[in-house]
Amino acid sequence: MSRRLYALVLLTLVAACGRGGGVGESPDGLDNACTILSQRPGYLRAFQATERKWGVPVHVQMATIYQESKFDSDARTPFRYTLGVIPMGR
Repeated sequence: MSRRLYALVLLTLVAACGRGGGVGESPDGLDNACTILSQRPGYLRAFQATERKWGVPVHVQMATIYQESKFDSDARTPFRYTLGVIPMGR
């Protein structure tokens, strides 16, 4: 096997592993707002900026995010299938 082909296969294998180092994962302890904010300090800054701009309290923003996606940044609706095998989108 040539070196270029070997390098391409290795690069493809490495690129296929993982989902970006846990970027899209939900924080631990979804039932405790303090735990979420201690794990993701950027969330609190964004919540406070939104509260200043739009007047929506932090607890309302957190409740909405919890209800909609459980703080999973990669949350998506499931695929729809036609005839049980043909994906037709979300």
